[in-house]
Amino acid sequence: MKKALILAAALTLVPTFVAAESFENAYLQARAMYGQGAVFEWNGKQYAAVHEEEVEADIAATAENAQMMVDKAKAKNKEVAELGFEWKLTRGIIKDAESALTAGEYRKALDLAAQAKYHARMGIKQYHYAQSSWQLSVPQ
Repeated sequence: MKKALILAAALTLVPTFVAAESFENAYLQARAMYGQGAVFEWNGKQYAAVHEEEVEADIAATAENAQMMVDKAKAKNKEVAELGFEWKLTRGIIKDAESALTAGEYRKALDLAAQAKYHARMGIKQYHYAQSSWQLSVPQ
C-alpha cells in the first residue's frame, strides 16, 4: 500500500518537475496547449508563443503591407519548392491571400500570407531534418 501511494504521488508530481529540454520544446508545448500568444517560461524568462510570421503580419492592414506579405510568402515558397519540399496546400493559401488582397480584405490577406510563409518555412525545416536524418528512413 505504501509503495502504491509513493508511486501515485510521484506520478502526480512528475508534470510539475518535468522541464522542457530546449527552448523549442517549451515553445511548442505552450503553443500546442494554450494557443497563439501563450506566455511560457524557459530558463527563468518569459516568452510568448507566436510565430515570426504572425509578428510580421501584425501591422496595419493596408494594400501595400498585404502585398509585401504575399510577396514574402511567394518567395519563401519558391525557396522550398526548389528544395523539393513544397507542401501542396501552401500554393492554395497564397492564392487565397491574393484573392483577399484583390477584394480589399487586407487583414485576411496578411493573415493568409503569414500562414503560407510559415508553411514554407516549415517545409525548409523539414528538408534540413531529412538531410541530416535520412538514414532513419532506411529499412534495417
